[in-house]
Amino acid sequence: MRRPLIGYTIELEDPLLRRVEPALREPLQRLGAVAVVLPRSTPVDAVGQLLDTLDGVQLCGGADVDPAHYGHERHPLTRTHHPDQDAFEVALVRGALERGVPVFGICRGIQVLAVAAGGHLTQDVETLHDGAHRHRYPWQELAEQEPGDHWHDVEIAAGSAAERWFAGGPTRVNSFHHQCVAEPGPLLAATVRARDGVIEAVERADGRGFAAGVQWHNELQWARDERFLGPFRDLVDAARAYADRRNPRAAAAR
Repeated sequence: MRRPLIGYTIELEDPLLRRVEPALREPLQRLGAVAVVLPRSTPVDAVGQLLDTLDGVQLCGGADVDPAHYGHERHPLTRTHHPDQDAFEVALVRGALERGVPVFGICRGIQVLAVAAGGHLTQDVETLHDGAHRHRYPWQELAEQEPGDHWHDVEIAAGSAAERWFAGGPTRVNSFHHQCVAEPGPLLAATVRARDGVIEAVERADGRGFAAGVQWHNELQWARDERFLGPFRDLVDAARAYADRRNPRAAAAR
């Protein structure tokens, strides 16, 4: 079976992301993909060349997206670090959506996906989203084996991929974010929401390939609960199908 090539973005200088990097890479490898690092410091002018090679893209968590990328003024609580790295990820995802390259985003990744698709963000959930419950818990609590008070119930759209991911178990997710998707853009549909209305997952809605994002942290749970492998599996399957469409001769030879 063909091993699709999936690039996963990460900020290598961030000690927290370095610590969770194996949990971002290993599910892709376990499901049959070749996973390669795409540093967020990659120049924007390399995006086209990368997308000529990649069969899929995965986006990890990190700092806030610069609101300049969705035309908003900066909120006092917005914490951005590297606008050039934001520019690379937004350009990468925008190009992937145009080509139909499969995309999956985690935490900040869902936010980058929405921005690239023409949407915008709520820059601080607790102060700007009416009636919001707590969404930012200490990171160490998220990695605990059993869901606790730092998890919350979600409501899932019927017929969505997310409904399939959560089949056979409780519909609860963890939280470590202070921003969220406010408007996902015309290409995406919100398919999971917290009880306070905060968007927790989006999926591509125009039928032109696979793209999805989750606000929770799948990478912290898939080794304990295989339901959290669902989005990774969909990404790898979609990347393999995309690779076959690009190279039908190789697909026919298998």
